[in-house]
Amino acid sequence: MRNTTQLQWGVTIAAAQTEGAHDQGGKGASIWDTFTTNPRVIKDRSNAQVATDFYHRYQEDIDLAVTIGLKIFRFSVAWSRILPTGTGAVNPEGIAFYNRVIDYCLSVGITPWITTYHWDLPQALQDIGGWRNRAVVTHYQTYITILRTHFADRVKNWILVNEAIVCIGAGYFLGIHAPGKRGITNFSASIHHLLLAQAKGFKILKAVEGLTVGTAISCTKIDAYRDNSRDQKAVKRMDALMNRLCIEPYLGMGYPSEIPTITRHIQKFVKEGDLEEMQIDFDFWGIQTYAREVVKSAWYVPYLGVMTVPPRKRNVAVSVMGWETYPQGTRYFAERFAAYDPDKPLWLSECGMALAEDEDDQLRVNYYQQVLAEAEKILEKGIKLQGILLWTLVDNFEWAEGYIPKFGIISLNQKTLERKMKKTAYWLKNYLAATNN
Repeated sequence: MRNTTQLQWGVTIAAAQTEGAHDQGGKGASIWDTFTTNPRVIKDRSNAQVATDFYHRYQEDIDLAVTIGLKIFRFSVAWSRILPTGTGAVNPEGIAFYNRVIDYCLSVGITPWITTYHWDLPQALQDIGGWRNRAVVTHYQTYITILRTHFADRVKNWILVNEAIVCIGAGYFLGIHAPGKRGITNFSASIHHLLLAQAKGFKILKAVEGLTVGTAISCTKIDAYRDNSRDQKAVKRMDALMNRLCIEPYLGMGYPSEIPTITRHIQKFVKEGDLEEMQIDFDFWGIQTYAREVVKSAWYVPYLGVMTVPPRKRNVAVSVMGWETYPQGTRYFAERFAAYDPDKPLWLSECGMALAEDEDDQLRVNYYQQVLAEAEKILEKGIKLQGILLWTLVDNFEWAEGYIPKFGIISLNQKTLERKMKKTAYWLKNYLAATNN
Protein backbone atom coordinates (compact mmCIF):
# COMPACT_ATOMS: atom_id res chain seq x y z
CA MET A 1 0.00 0.00 0.00
CA ARG A 2 1.34 3.41 -0.95
CA ASN A 3 1.49 6.11 1.69
CA THR A 4 1.60 9.88 1.42
CA THR A 5 5.40 10.01 1.46
CA GLN A 6 5.31 8.48 -2.02
CA LEU A 7 3.12 11.21 -3.47
CA GLN A 8 4.72 13.57 -5.97
CA TRP A 9 4.48 17.26 -5.09
CA GLY A 10 4.49 20.12 -7.50
CA VAL A 11 2.97 23.49 -8.25
CA THR A 12 0.55 24.94 -10.80
CA ILE A 13 0.64 28.40 -12.35
CA ALA A 14 -1.24 29.97 -15.27
CA ALA A 15 0.06 32.26 -18.01
CA ALA A 16 -2.64 34.92 -17.81
CA GLN A 17 -2.19 35.21 -14.05
CA THR A 18 1.60 35.33 -13.90
CA GLU A 19 3.44 36.08 -17.12
CA GLY A 20 2.79 39.78 -17.55
CA ALA A 21 4.63 41.13 -20.61
CA HIS A 22 1.17 41.39 -22.14
CA ASP A 23 2.40 43.19 -25.26
CA GLN A 24 6.00 42.00 -25.36
CA GLY A 25 7.73 39.24 -27.27
CA GLY A 26 5.25 39.34 -30.14
CA LYS A 27 2.30 38.35 -27.97
CA GLY A 28 -1.19 39.16 -29.20
CA ALA A 29 -4.03 40.29 -26.97
CA SER A 30 -6.01 37.71 -25.03
CA ILE A 31 -9.59 38.03 -23.85
CA TRP A 32 -8.26 38.85 -20.38
CA ASP A 33 -6.11 41.66 -21.75
CA THR A 34 -9.25 43.12 -23.30
CA PHE A 35 -11.60 42.38 -20.41
CA THR A 36 -9.42 44.18 -17.86
CA THR A 37 -9.31 47.39 -19.88
CA ASN A 38 -12.54 48.06 -17.98
CA PRO A 39 -11.25 48.29 -14.40
CA ARG A 40 -14.75 48.07 -12.93
CA VAL A 41 -14.92 44.35 -13.71
CA ILE A 42 -12.03 43.59 -11.32
CA LYS A 43 -12.56 44.01 -7.57
CA ASP A 44 -9.38 45.98 -6.93
CA ARG A 45 -9.46 47.59 -10.42
CA SER A 46 -6.19 45.89 -11.31
CA ASN A 47 -5.02 43.99 -14.38
CA ALA A 48 -2.41 41.40 -15.34
CA GLN A 49 -0.27 43.51 -17.64
CA VAL A 50 2.68 42.88 -15.30
CA ALA A 51 1.20 40.26 -12.93
CA THR A 52 4.12 38.44 -11.26
CA ASP A 53 6.37 39.13 -14.27
CA PHE A 54 7.03 35.44 -14.75
CA TYR A 55 7.96 36.21 -18.35
CA HIS A 56 11.15 37.86 -17.10
CA ARG A 57 11.52 36.11 -13.74
CA TYR A 58 10.77 32.50 -14.64
CA GLN A 59 14.19 31.30 -13.49
CA GLU A 60 13.71 32.88 -10.07
CA ASP A 61 10.32 31.22 -9.63
CA ILE A 62 11.48 27.82 -10.83
CA ASP A 63 14.46 28.07 -8.48
CA LEU A 64 12.11 28.80 -5.59
CA ALA A 65 10.05 25.74 -6.44
CA VAL A 66 13.21 23.63 -6.47
CA THR A 67 14.41 25.13 -3.18
CA ILE A 68 11.14 24.09 -1.53
CA GLY A 69 11.61 20.57 -2.87
CA LEU A 70 8.83 20.48 -5.47
CA LYS A 71 9.30 18.02 -8.32
CA ILE A 72 6.70 19.18 -10.86
CA PHE A 73 6.25 22.62 -12.41
CA ARG A 74 2.90 22.87 -14.18
CA PHE A 75 2.50 26.02 -16.28
CA SER A 76 0.10 27.03 -19.01
CA VAL A 77 0.93 28.27 -22.49
CA ALA A 78 -0.64 31.54 -23.61
CA TRP A 79 -2.27 30.75 -26.96
CA SER A 80 -1.82 34.35 -28.12
CA ARG A 81 1.90 34.21 -27.35
CA ILE A 82 2.24 31.31 -29.77
CA LEU A 83 -0.32 32.54 -32.32
CA PRO A 84 -0.91 36.28 -31.79
CA THR A 85 -4.16 36.19 -33.77
CA GLY A 86 -5.14 32.69 -32.65
CA THR A 87 -4.25 31.21 -36.02
CA GLY A 88 -1.91 31.97 -38.91
CA ALA A 89 1.80 32.67 -38.46
CA VAL A 90 3.60 31.23 -35.43
CA ASN A 91 5.38 33.74 -33.20
CA PRO A 92 9.01 32.53 -32.88
CA GLU A 93 9.58 34.63 -29.75
CA GLY A 94 6.72 32.83 -28.04
CA ILE A 95 8.14 29.43 -28.94
CA ALA A 96 11.54 30.55 -27.70
CA PHE A 97 10.13 31.71 -24.35
CA TYR A 98 8.46 28.40 -23.56
CA ASN A 99 11.55 26.54 -24.75
CA ARG A 100 13.53 28.52 -22.19
CA VAL A 101 11.06 27.66 -19.43
CA ILE A 102 11.07 23.96 -20.33
CA ASP A 103 14.84 23.75 -20.69
CA TYR A 104 15.43 25.57 -17.44
CA CYS A 105 13.08 23.23 -15.59
CA LEU A 106 14.95 20.23 -16.92
CA SER A 107 18.35 21.76 -16.14
CA VAL A 108 17.48 22.19 -12.44
CA GLY A 109 15.75 18.84 -12.04
CA ILE A 110 12.06 19.74 -11.96
CA THR A 111 9.61 18.13 -14.38
CA PRO A 112 7.68 20.52 -16.66
CA TRP A 113 3.98 19.94 -17.27
CA ILE A 114 2.03 21.96 -19.83
CA THR A 115 -1.57 23.11 -19.61
CA THR A 116 -2.63 23.98 -23.14
CA TYR A 117 -5.63 26.15 -22.23
CA HIS A 118 -6.10 28.07 -18.98
CA TRP A 119 -8.80 30.56 -19.96
CA ASP A 120 -6.87 33.08 -22.08
CA LEU A 121 -8.35 32.76 -25.57
CA PRO A 122 -6.78 35.06 -28.18
CA GLN A 123 -8.92 38.16 -28.58
CA ALA A 124 -8.83 37.74 -32.36
CA LEU A 125 -10.72 34.46 -31.96
CA GLN A 126 -13.20 36.05 -29.60
CA ASP A 127 -13.82 38.62 -32.29
CA ILE A 128 -15.28 35.82 -34.43
CA GLY A 129 -17.39 34.46 -31.57
CA GLY A 130 -14.90 32.77 -29.30
CA TRP A 131 -15.89 29.33 -28.01
CA ARG A 132 -19.43 29.93 -29.22
CA ASN A 133 -18.11 29.67 -32.79
CA ARG A 134 -17.43 26.06 -33.78
CA ALA A 135 -14.60 27.26 -36.03
CA VAL A 136 -12.49 27.80 -32.89
CA VAL A 137 -12.38 24.02 -32.42
CA THR A 138 -10.36 23.77 -35.63
CA HIS A 139 -8.10 26.62 -34.57
CA TYR A 140 -7.47 24.84 -31.26
CA GLN A 141 -6.40 21.72 -33.17
CA THR A 142 -3.89 23.79 -35.12
CA TYR A 143 -2.59 25.33 -31.90
CA ILE A 144 -2.21 21.94 -30.19
CA THR A 145 -0.35 20.58 -33.21
CA ILE A 146 2.13 23.47 -32.93
CA LEU A 147 2.66 22.80 -29.22
CA ARG A 148 3.21 19.13 -29.95
CA THR A 149 5.72 19.90 -32.67
CA HIS A 150 7.84 22.22 -30.54
CA PHE A 151 7.54 20.87 -26.99
CA ALA A 152 6.53 17.19 -26.93
CA ASP A 153 10.12 16.04 -27.27
CA ARG A 154 10.79 17.25 -23.70
CA VAL A 155 7.39 17.67 -22.06
CA LYS A 156 5.77 14.29 -21.44
CA ASN A 157 2.88 15.32 -19.17
CA TRP A 158 0.02 17.43 -20.50
CA ILE A 159 -3.24 18.84 -19.18
CA LEU A 160 -5.47 19.98 -22.00
CA VAL A 161 -8.04 22.29 -20.42
CA ASN A 162 -8.19 23.76 -16.94
CA GLU A 163 -11.66 23.69 -15.38
CA ALA A 164 -13.92 23.94 -18.41
CA ILE A 165 -17.07 24.49 -16.36
CA VAL A 166 -15.59 27.51 -14.55
CA CYS A 167 -14.05 28.97 -17.69
CA ILE A 168 -17.27 28.77 -19.69
CA GLY A 169 -19.70 29.25 -16.82
CA ALA A 170 -18.07 32.44 -15.56
CA GLY A 171 -17.06 33.76 -18.98
CA TYR A 172 -19.96 32.81 -21.24
CA PHE A 173 -22.95 32.49 -18.88
CA LEU A 174 -22.50 34.75 -15.86
CA GLY A 175 -20.27 37.25 -17.66
CA ILE A 176 -18.07 37.86 -14.59
CA HIS A 177 -14.93 36.57 -16.33
CA ALA A 178 -13.54 37.27 -19.77
CA PRO A 179 -14.98 37.63 -22.33
CA GLY A 180 -17.96 38.86 -20.30
CA LYS A 181 -20.70 37.10 -22.26
CA ARG A 182 -23.98 35.98 -20.75
CA GLY A 183 -26.88 33.69 -21.40
CA ILE A 184 -27.79 30.07 -21.95
CA THR A 185 -27.03 30.11 -25.68
CA ASN A 186 -23.52 31.47 -25.19
CA PHE A 187 -22.94 28.88 -22.48
CA SER A 188 -24.39 25.89 -24.33
CA ALA A 189 -22.50 26.43 -27.56
CA SER A 190 -19.26 27.28 -25.80
CA ILE A 191 -19.20 24.36 -23.36
CA HIS A 192 -19.84 21.84 -26.12
CA HIS A 193 -17.23 23.32 -28.44
CA LEU A 194 -14.60 23.45 -25.70
CA LEU A 195 -15.25 19.85 -24.66
CA LEU A 196 -15.18 18.73 -28.28
CA ALA A 197 -11.94 20.64 -28.87
CA GLN A 198 -10.39 18.92 -25.88
CA ALA A 199 -11.21 15.48 -27.30
CA LYS A 200 -9.61 16.43 -30.60
CA GLY A 201 -6.58 17.85 -28.84
CA PHE A 202 -6.18 14.63 -26.87
CA LYS A 203 -5.94 12.61 -30.06
CA ILE A 204 -3.38 14.99 -31.53
CA LEU A 205 -1.09 14.71 -28.51
CA LYS A 206 -1.54 10.95 -28.17
CA ALA A 207 -0.20 10.54 -31.69
CA VAL A 208 3.20 10.99 -30.05
CA GLU A 209 4.34 7.88 -28.23
CA GLY A 210 5.10 8.32 -24.56
CA LEU A 211 2.94 11.33 -23.75
CA THR A 212 0.64 11.27 -20.72
CA VAL A 213 -2.42 13.41 -21.38
CA GLY A 214 -5.24 14.31 -19.01
CA THR A 215 -7.58 17.11 -18.04
CA ALA A 216 -8.25 19.17 -14.92
CA ILE A 217 -11.81 19.15 -13.57
CA SER A 218 -13.32 21.70 -11.21
CA CYS A 219 -15.09 19.75 -8.46
CA THR A 220 -17.49 21.31 -5.96
CA LYS A 221 -19.11 19.30 -3.16
CA ILE A 222 -22.87 19.94 -3.21
CA ASP A 223 -25.05 19.32 -0.16
CA ALA A 224 -28.73 19.95 0.60
CA TYR A 225 -29.81 22.81 2.86
CA ARG A 226 -32.90 21.02 4.10
CA ASP A 227 -33.68 17.37 4.57
CA ASN A 228 -36.46 17.13 2.02
CA SER A 229 -36.90 15.63 -1.41
CA ARG A 230 -36.99 18.98 -3.22
CA ASP A 231 -33.57 20.01 -1.94
CA GLN A 232 -32.14 16.54 -2.59
CA LYS A 233 -33.28 16.81 -6.21
CA ALA A 234 -31.75 20.29 -6.36
CA VAL A 235 -28.44 18.76 -5.24
CA LYS A 236 -28.60 16.27 -8.10
CA ARG A 237 -29.23 19.02 -10.64
CA MET A 238 -26.45 21.26 -9.37
CA ASP A 239 -24.06 18.32 -9.14
CA ALA A 240 -24.87 17.29 -12.70
CA LEU A 241 -23.98 20.76 -13.93
CA MET A 242 -20.92 21.42 -11.78
CA ASN A 243 -19.37 17.97 -11.45
CA ARG A 244 -20.57 15.71 -14.26
CA LEU A 245 -21.19 17.81 -17.36
CA CYS A 246 -17.50 17.99 -18.27
CA ILE A 247 -16.71 14.35 -17.45
CA GLU A 248 -19.42 11.99 -18.59
CA PRO A 249 -19.46 12.78 -22.33
CA TYR A 250 -15.90 11.41 -22.45
CA LEU A 251 -17.05 8.20 -20.78
CA GLY A 252 -19.72 7.57 -23.41
CA MET A 253 -22.50 8.65 -21.03
CA GLY A 254 -23.50 11.80 -22.90
CA TYR A 255 -24.62 14.99 -21.20
CA PRO A 256 -26.38 14.41 -17.85
CA SER A 257 -30.13 13.79 -18.07
CA GLU A 258 -30.76 15.41 -14.67
CA ILE A 259 -30.51 18.88 -16.23
CA PRO A 260 -32.82 18.48 -19.24
CA THR A 261 -33.32 22.19 -19.92
CA ILE A 262 -29.56 22.80 -20.17
CA THR A 263 -28.93 19.58 -22.06
CA ARG A 264 -31.59 20.49 -24.64
CA HIS A 265 -29.81 23.79 -25.26
CA ILE A 266 -26.45 22.02 -25.62
CA GLN A 267 -27.91 19.48 -28.05
CA LYS A 268 -28.65 22.31 -30.49
CA PHE A 269 -24.88 22.54 -31.07
CA VAL A 270 -24.09 18.82 -31.13
CA LYS A 271 -23.49 17.61 -34.65
CA GLU A 272 -23.66 14.02 -35.87
CA GLY A 273 -20.63 12.09 -34.66
CA ASP A 274 -19.64 14.61 -31.97
CA LEU A 275 -20.55 12.45 -28.98
CA GLU A 276 -18.80 9.45 -30.50
CA GLU A 277 -15.66 11.51 -31.12
CA MET A 278 -15.76 12.74 -27.54
CA GLN A 279 -15.45 9.21 -26.15
CA ILE A 280 -11.78 9.24 -25.22
CA ASP A 281 -9.77 7.62 -22.48
CA PHE A 282 -7.71 10.24 -20.65
CA ASP A 283 -4.51 8.93 -19.11
CA PHE A 284 -5.46 10.58 -15.81
CA TRP A 285 -8.02 12.87 -14.20
CA GLY A 286 -6.92 16.04 -12.46
CA ILE A 287 -9.12 16.85 -9.44
CA GLN A 288 -9.37 20.51 -8.40
CA THR A 289 -11.64 21.11 -5.43
CA TYR A 290 -11.69 24.11 -3.14
CA ALA A 291 -15.14 24.65 -1.71
CA ARG A 292 -18.50 23.22 -0.73
CA GLU A 293 -21.87 24.63 -1.76
CA VAL A 294 -25.13 24.05 0.07
CA VAL A 295 -28.22 24.45 -2.10
CA LYS A 296 -31.98 24.52 -1.89
CA SER A 297 -34.75 24.14 -4.41
CA ALA A 298 -35.89 27.42 -5.97
CA TRP A 299 -38.44 26.93 -8.75
CA TYR A 300 -38.10 30.54 -9.91
CA VAL A 301 -34.38 30.25 -10.79
CA PRO A 302 -34.06 29.64 -14.56
CA TYR A 303 -32.69 26.39 -16.02
CA LEU A 304 -31.76 24.67 -12.73
CA GLY A 305 -34.32 25.66 -10.13
CA VAL A 306 -31.54 25.80 -7.57
CA MET A 307 -30.27 28.50 -5.23
CA THR A 308 -27.06 28.41 -3.20
CA VAL A 309 -27.19 29.26 0.48
CA PRO A 310 -24.23 31.53 1.32
CA PRO A 311 -21.83 30.17 3.98
CA ARG A 312 -22.45 33.12 6.31
CA LYS A 313 -26.15 32.27 6.41
CA ARG A 314 -25.12 28.80 7.52
CA ASN A 315 -22.78 30.16 10.22
CA VAL A 316 -19.78 28.73 8.38
CA ALA A 317 -16.45 30.51 8.17
CA VAL A 318 -15.52 31.83 4.74
CA SER A 319 -12.26 32.59 3.02
CA VAL A 320 -11.46 35.95 1.47
CA MET A 321 -13.03 34.50 -1.70
CA GLY A 322 -16.33 34.12 0.12
CA TRP A 323 -16.03 30.33 -0.06
CA GLU A 324 -16.38 27.62 2.54
CA THR A 325 -12.92 26.07 2.29
CA TYR A 326 -13.46 22.32 2.15
CA PRO A 327 -10.37 20.07 2.07
CA GLN A 328 -12.61 17.05 2.72
CA GLY A 329 -13.66 17.34 -0.90
CA THR A 330 -10.38 15.76 -1.99
CA ARG A 331 -11.37 12.35 -0.65
CA TYR A 332 -15.00 12.69 -1.70
CA PHE A 333 -14.07 13.34 -5.32
CA ALA A 334 -11.21 10.84 -5.43
CA GLU A 335 -13.75 8.20 -4.47
CA ARG A 336 -16.18 9.40 -7.13
CA PHE A 337 -13.56 9.31 -9.88
CA ALA A 338 -12.41 5.89 -8.71
CA ALA A 339 -16.01 4.73 -9.08
CA TYR A 340 -15.87 5.68 -12.76
CA ASP A 341 -12.65 3.69 -13.21
CA PRO A 342 -10.69 2.28 -10.25
CA ASP A 343 -7.58 1.80 -12.38
CA LYS A 344 -7.37 5.41 -13.59
CA PRO A 345 -4.54 7.48 -12.05
CA LEU A 346 -5.69 10.61 -10.24
CA TRP A 347 -3.93 13.84 -9.37
CA LEU A 348 -4.84 16.72 -7.13
CA SER A 349 -3.82 18.97 -10.00
CA GLU A 350 -4.68 22.09 -8.00
CA CYS A 351 -5.38 22.58 -4.33
CA GLY A 352 -4.97 25.61 -2.16
CA MET A 353 -6.46 28.14 0.20
CA ALA A 354 -7.03 31.85 -0.31
CA LEU A 355 -6.09 34.15 2.55
CA ALA A 356 -6.42 37.87 3.00
CA GLU A 357 -3.32 40.01 3.21
CA ASP A 358 -3.54 40.24 7.00
CA GLU A 359 -4.43 36.61 7.77
CA ASP A 360 -1.94 34.28 9.46
CA ASP A 361 -0.39 31.91 6.93
CA GLN A 362 -0.59 29.16 9.54
CA LEU A 363 -4.17 28.74 8.31
CA ARG A 364 -2.77 27.59 4.97
CA VAL A 365 -0.36 25.19 6.68
CA ASN A 366 -3.33 23.73 8.55
CA TYR A 367 -5.21 23.41 5.27
CA TYR A 368 -2.43 21.44 3.57
CA GLN A 369 -2.10 19.21 6.63
CA GLN A 370 -5.80 18.44 6.27
CA VAL A 371 -5.29 17.69 2.56
CA LEU A 372 -2.51 15.28 3.52
CA ALA A 373 -4.79 13.57 6.02
CA GLU A 374 -7.42 13.17 3.30
CA ALA A 375 -4.78 11.87 0.88
CA GLU A 376 -3.76 9.22 3.39
CA LYS A 377 -7.36 7.99 3.57
CA ILE A 378 -7.58 8.02 -0.23
CA LEU A 379 -4.49 5.83 -0.52
CA GLU A 380 -5.73 3.49 2.22
CA LYS A 381 -8.69 2.72 -0.02
CA GLY A 382 -6.33 1.68 -2.81
CA ILE A 383 -7.25 4.65 -5.00
CA LYS A 384 -4.47 5.56 -7.41
CA LEU A 385 -3.66 9.07 -6.28
CA GLN A 386 -0.32 10.08 -7.78
CA GLY A 387 0.47 13.48 -6.37
CA ILE A 388 -0.48 16.97 -5.24
CA LEU A 389 0.08 20.19 -7.19
CA LEU A 390 -0.29 23.38 -5.18
CA TRP A 391 -2.27 26.39 -6.23
CA THR A 392 -0.10 28.36 -6.31
CA LEU A 393 3.55 29.38 -6.11
CA VAL A 394 3.47 33.19 -5.96
CA ASP A 395 0.50 35.41 -5.06
CA ASN A 396 -0.91 36.34 -8.45
CA PHE A 397 -3.76 37.90 -10.40
CA GLU A 398 -6.87 35.98 -9.34
CA TRP A 399 -9.13 36.86 -12.25
CA ALA A 400 -12.12 39.03 -11.26
CA GLU A 401 -10.84 39.11 -7.65
CA GLY A 402 -7.66 40.89 -8.72
CA TYR A 403 -4.79 40.67 -6.23
CA ILE A 404 -6.99 40.58 -3.11
CA PRO A 405 -6.94 36.80 -2.50
CA LYS A 406 -3.53 35.38 -1.64
CA PHE A 407 -3.23 31.78 -2.80
CA GLY A 408 0.56 31.71 -3.07
CA ILE A 409 3.00 30.01 -0.73
CA ILE A 410 5.31 32.88 -1.70
CA SER A 411 4.30 36.51 -1.28
CA LEU A 412 4.71 39.17 -3.94
CA ASN A 413 5.53 42.83 -3.41
CA GLN A 414 3.56 44.31 -6.30
CA LYS A 415 5.74 47.41 -6.48
CA THR A 416 9.16 45.76 -6.39
CA LEU A 417 8.09 42.26 -7.54
CA GLU A 418 10.17 40.86 -4.67
CA ARG A 419 9.27 37.30 -3.66
CA LYS A 420 9.30 36.11 -0.04
CA MET A 421 8.62 32.60 1.24
CA LYS A 422 5.68 32.27 3.64
CA LYS A 423 5.16 29.87 6.56
CA THR A 424 3.59 27.38 4.19
CA ALA A 425 6.66 27.31 1.97
CA TYR A 426 8.95 26.67 4.94
CA TRP A 427 6.60 24.02 6.35
CA LEU A 428 6.44 22.27 2.99
CA LYS A 429 10.19 22.47 2.50
CA ASN A 430 10.75 20.79 5.85
CA TYR A 431 8.05 18.20 5.20
CA LEU A 432 9.44 17.26 1.79
CA ALA A 433 13.02 17.14 3.10
CA ALA A 434 11.92 14.76 5.85
CA THR A 435 9.90 12.50 3.58
CA ASN A 436 12.61 12.31 0.92
CA ASN A 437 15.28 11.15 3.38
